[in-house]
Amino acid sequence: MIVGRRGFFFAVPLALFVAGSAQAAPRHSWDGTWSGAWGGSNPTSITIAGKRVVSYVYQGMTTPVVRSHVTPTKVVYGDNGVTVTLIRTGKTTASASLHSQQGDATAQLTKQ
Repeated sequence: MIVGRRGFFFAVPLALFVAGSAQAAPRHSWDGTWSGAWGGSNPTSITIAGKRVVSYVYQGMTTPVVRSHVTPTKVVYGDNGVTVTLIRTGKTTASASLHSQQGDATAQLTKQ
């Protein structure tokens, strides 16, 4: 019976830890418009709806996005040798990185 008690006292905290870890995953939707500025000076916004990137705005032009991949913590989209990755940093904040043949850029984005 001592082994049974020890197992019980070990299993309960372990079960709580596992349940807590599953709940720790971000549950915030990416849906909405995320705004910021590439390199801190070139305004941009990215619109996400229904678990996909719909479009982005750069230099005043709106461009539709055909392919994207959205997970609870990360968004990736791109075309023509340009890849943009958003990493969630908070409920309404994300960091973005852009990689292209012309160079790389970063931006801090806020959900509007």
